[in-house]
Amino acid sequence: MPAAPAETELKLQLDPKEVSRLKRSGVLAAASRSEVDVENTYYDTSNRLLHRHGMALRVRKIDGKWLQTLKTGGKGGALSQRGEWEAPARVLRGRGRVDLPRLSASPLTKLFAAQKSRPVLQALFHTRFRRVRWLVGRDGSAIEVAIDIGEITASVGRETHRVPICEVELELKEGAPAALIEVAIELIAPAGGAPLTLTPVSRSKAERGYQMIDQRPPAAVKASAKGFVEELTRKTTTPRALRAVVAHGLAVLTANSELLQQTNDPECVHQARVALRRVRSAIRLFDRDGRDLPKSLADELHWMARVLGEARDWDVITDETLTSLVDGIGANALRQLVAKAEQLRQRAREQLRAALQSPRYAMLVLGGEKWCMTPVPADKELLGAAASPALESGAKKMFKAARFFSALAPERRHQVRILAKRLRYALDLFAVALPKASTTRYTDALSELQDSLGQMNDASVAVAVSPDLSPSRAIKKLMQKWLLSIEPERVRDAEMKLLALSKLQPPW
Repeated sequence: MPAAPAETELKLQLDPKEVSRLKRSGVLAAASRSEVDVENTYYDTSNRLLHRHGMALRVRKIDGKWLQTLKTGGKGGALSQRGEWEAPARVLRGRGRVDLPRLSASPLTKLFAAQKSRPVLQALFHTRFRRVRWLVGRDGSAIEVAIDIGEITASVGRETHRVPICEVELELKEGAPAALIEVAIELIAPAGGAPLTLTPVSRSKAERGYQMIDQRPPAAVKASAKGFVEELTRKTTTPRALRAVVAHGLAVLTANSELLQQTNDPECVHQARVALRRVRSAIRLFDRDGRDLPKSLADELHWMARVLGEARDWDVITDETLTSLVDGIGANALRQLVAKAEQLRQRAREQLRAALQSPRYAMLVLGGEKWCMTPVPADKELLGAAASPALESGAKKMFKAARFFSALAPERRHQVRILAKRLRYALDLFAVALPKASTTRYTDALSELQDSLGQMNDASVAVAVSPDLSPSRAIKKLMQKWLLSIEPERVRDAEMKLLALSKLQPPW
């Protein structure tokens, strides 16, 4: 059976101020150049049947021809690999129309056949842009580099909504996907020149169009444990597992980073941070001697985690921790603290957004995706064999650190929290090699312990940053008094959950 036709593409958001400089890039200087106007109409049913099944159907006018294209979902991230079926469109009164029989080899035929009634397609939104394109050769690969400048338009009720397009697409015409990343890195960081503001993004023009017509804010992309292990089995080698985890983590980071440019949803920060925590946990587990993943990449992941962590801390302080203080310091003082915390949160968010638009972030994502394509070392350790010793070691460290928990200093309790979190992430990664029922019970108990330890840590962080929130010594004392008042109960709660966890039979 022949393989489905596929498109391999890399998307970069382009700062409009950088268009002229990008066109003068040395990478493009010797390449053949052409310009063309592109007009697209996207189709779906009234209940979004195609979108719900990860498909996008468009009719395009380009170079005087009408083409219809169906794309399906695939590997996510800045570097996307998707199914693509293309055929001539039907032309009626000078306009292109969908001609389903010519897409009979695509998944659309099977999807429509499964419906009780025949689906009716309708035009939903349009894209129009000027495309300047170059054909670049790199190490035996052929790459089309295109700058698209235009807009997405959609009619919602009586209003027409418009969203600008200013992006770069690198499409692999022939050769290896790694060549796309190499060219993108050269465009961002030209030899001897200042770096360009080109940010890796994952959403297609179609996805942005659907968001426009649905008039809903984009939802954060979850860093769920399931997504990180869906390609793994107990027979997966640890180097291969590490590449799969890093690739998925970068995809989640890219998606949420893109959303953070247009939303203040704290969940986007949280999920991006969790994604990097899972990635860094995998590095500790699967590359203990640091011989596989480059140290420079590990250092950049740590930098990004730190920036996300600061923004997340202020989200938690503002939205959750301070609201617990009302009985301890009074409503008026609380309002002042929350107002100041909101200012500091916005500053942290601005610093995060600046980092996510920086060439450093772009190089982190692209460098990480390029490393994921490197050959897998001949290390034959399997997840099934690595699980028991790694998890046993992690559990012993945590329980040893937690001895006499109520007598521990806050710094030592914080260390217990870190070890519990590491054990939880390790358990999530090794779950494919463990019995499901006992793993679920242990994971649930460990998650409850994490929540309890996390609440203690959040309160300590709030007290630690109190000088930033108010110069008042009185307020600082009240916050410390509040912490002391809630501490005994939370310590007892954590001790009980530690005890419950210790009595469970470990799944490894």
